[in-house]
Amino acid sequence: MSQLERLAEERLRLVPAYRPGVRGTGPASGKLSANEAPLGPAPAVRSALLSLQSMHRYPEHGAVTEDLARHAGLRADNIMLTNGSDELCYLLATLFLGPGRVAVIGSPGYQIDATVSLLSGAELRRVPLVDGAHDLPAMARAAHGASVIWLPSPHNPTGAVCDSDELERFLSDVPRDCAVVLDEAYRSFTDPGLRPDVVRLLREHPHLVVQRTLSKDWALAGLRAGYALASEGVIRALRRACSPFNVNSAALAAIQAALPEEGWRTMSVAQIRQERERLERELERLGFEYFPSQASFVTARIEHSRLAPELAVAGLAVRPGEDLGLPGWSRISIGWAPQMAQLRAALRRTAAHPTLIARRGEQLCPRVHRFA
Repeated sequence: MSQLERLAEERLRLVPAYRPGVRGTGPASGKLSANEAPLGPAPAVRSALLSLQSMHRYPEHGAVTEDLARHAGLRADNIMLTNGSDELCYLLATLFLGPGRVAVIGSPGYQIDATVSLLSGAELRRVPLVDGAHDLPAMARAAHGASVIWLPSPHNPTGAVCDSDELERFLSDVPRDCAVVLDEAYRSFTDPGLRPDVVRLLREHPHLVVQRTLSKDWALAGLRAGYALASEGVIRALRRACSPFNVNSAALAAIQAALPEEGWRTMSVAQIRQERERLERELERLGFEYFPSQASFVTARIEHSRLAPELAVAGLAVRPGEDLGLPGWSRISIGWAPQMAQLRAALRRTAAHPTLIARRGEQLCPRVHRFA
């Protein structure tokens, strides 16, 4: 092994490799192992991409940034476009983390947050979830001496959302020199009353950074587009740290075309919420334990190795909980109606094996790496 390889291995020692969701094959084939939008983007977005004429020019972000800022209810100085939301994680880790610094994360957490923290050389404090939700008081205690808190809400992989009042208390309790990164990838799928007033929170809590992606309800996963909302000073720093032309022309054209298509997004989200509720009712009826979800997926206590053969009959695939820090569970992304009908049939076949049904009252999350 070369010296360069040894250096890389030392940095990667604690970083697990990312395993993407796989796609099934069959008459209702579907990738219910990745949280994608089953209906895809609006027709206007597809037309905009087909007519794109500026691929020989470097992309210009100005107009799209202005329009997205208005859509979010903020000024352009409070928003930055990113190459998917993952780029923002890397930028925040570059600016605020590093050797001798500390990041706080829920356990089990969203893998990219742990990855960028460990790659920076920072220490990672893991705070166990409680019934699938973030333990905000414990995370606030862990924040003392920390530089970043990663807070996906709704959370991936459980779909649990932070209560708005508790979130406000949490932001007040976290020291102002610790960035709170609120990842709202699944905001559109939550009940309206559970969505925090981000514009007010950003005004009152300058250490808050809001992370959003256009992969889910906007259905632009393949184009890698997202954005950050933060104070003017933090946005200035992020813009200095990011690479030039970080969002490509195709993504910019798609965002511009998708912005007025509120009706399409509303329809798409409504269908996902409807199928999510049907899935939860079926899980309840069959006796499977699951986390009530406010996201575009449901995570249930079902051994993936036993569920996968039943899904393979219909050409479907879901995400093993082992990939997400929840061994013994499976995360089921919401697909289009025919796929979900096949999924429910597979669950009914799986339920014929009584050992697969979790016993009520068992602990819902492994309590590992508790921070006191």
